[in-house]
This record gives sequence, C-alpha cells and structure tokens, in this order.
Amino acid sequence: MRILHVVILVIIGIIVTYYITSAFVLQQQAINKQSVYVHLLQDWRSYPGNIVYDITNVWSQTKEQTLRPEARLEMAKETSVDEVRSVHGKSYILVQHDNTDCHDVWEPHYARFGADVIRHQIEYLAGKQKSPDPNITMYTPVKSKQGDKEHEDELKTGFSQFIPICTSKDAASFDYSVRINDESVGFDVYFVPSISEQVNYDEQNAKFKHYGGMGCFGKNYVSFSGTCENVDENSGLLIVVPDTLSLPLTKLDVYLYEK
Repeated sequence: MRILHVVILVIIGIIVTYYITSAFVLQQQAINKQSVYVHLLQDWRSYPGNIVYDITNVWSQTKEQTLRPEARLEMAKETSVDEVRSVHGKSYILVQHDNTDCHDVWEPHYARFGADVIRHQIEYLAGKQKSPDPNITMYTPVKSKQGDKEHEDELKTGFSQFIPICTSKDAASFDYSVRINDESVGFDVYFVPSISEQVNYDEQNAKFKHYGGMGCFGKNYVSFSGTCENVDENSGLLIVVPDTLSLPLTKLDVYLYEK
C-alpha cells in the first residue's frame, strides 16, 4: 500500500513539474489556434463527409500586445469565410470563423492542458509521439496501408487545403506535424511558398512548386512530422486527401512550430 502511495505522489509531482515548466516555456511563445471546416457536397464520392482541420501555430513571441476585443472582432469578420466553392468540378462548403490571421495570441486553459500533458505522455510511451515535451506535438511518421500508386491516382480528384504559418520573420524554419483520423486513406503534405500553389495544384494536374528538402514533404501518410528550413513568411502547408474518405467526420490535426 505504501508503494502505491509513493507511485501516486511521484505521478502528481511529475504533472505539477510539467505545469510549472510549461508555464515558463509558453511565456516565450505566441500560440494561435484555429479550425477550418469543409463540407463535401453530393458530387463527391466521400459525400456526405466533412473535413475539419484543427490548426495550432506556435512562433517566437513578439512585443505586439494582444488585440483589443473590438479590433479582434473586426479582424475576425474580415477573415471569415462561409461560402460554396468548387474543385475538379465538385462543390464544397468552406467555413472559417474567428481567425485573426496570426495577430492574436491564444493562452491555453491549464485544466485542459493538464489532460493534454497526460495524453501526450501516453502517446509518447506508445511510440506515437517523437518528443516527450508536452509543448511539442511531433507525430511518429506512419505510412498509409494503401499502395502509393493507388493513392497517387486517387489524389488527382481529391481535396487540398492550404494552412498558413505564423512568423514575425522574413524567413524561418519550422517543425510541423500532421495526423488524420481515417486510417483507410493517407494524405500528402508539402511546405509550399504561398497559397497560390494550392491553385496550381488543383488546376494544373498537381503541377506546383514546393520546398524540396527531405523534411519539407511527405506522401501517403496517416501521420507525419518533418522540419523545413528557411521558408518564406508567406509559406504554409498544402495538405491533400483523396476523395475516398470513409468517416462522416475526417479530422486532421496540424501543428506548426517556428524554430
């Protein structure tokens, strides 16, 4: 019984230590969180599927103050998207609200953060996370079960999404990580110079420019992480999924960390 109490106290001590350490670490960083929602309409094979991108951007703290509520609301209105678009002759609804374009900083709720610390440690022990640091989510790369050739063919009529970076520099290097909850399909991810490469990818049969370093792209993965060096401030991730999604809600978790 005494041993059990000691184990419990040790676990509590570890969690408290993470809280304190993480609080000091987070003070040195700016964190921006947002979600992008996509609803695929009837002309998609994946209908009535939906896609959600949960995005976390972490970059070096600047001297800029947090936006005033009025300014934040106005900026969120300007960057909101709620419209019908189309790609490959197929329609979808894109919804993006409460986005301040990396001008505002999100502070984590520490009760939730404690749960995230425990989850992170469980995933790290299970080999799903590459870093024991609860502030850094870097998924262990796992290839899709689908063959590369079949995957590549299906991407030709798939869905692409651009995820911008947050940085206060003209050029920076980033660690990044992506994971999809649909293990029946894989995704491709590329660090690209700007959002215009999404248009090039969609309209020119996947002819587009991306950063060529080995850590700057991954093909046919269900989870992936990499490091891309010296990317432009307008850069971001281009994530592509095939039109064969099997879940009613496909979720992609995206993390970007400025180095």
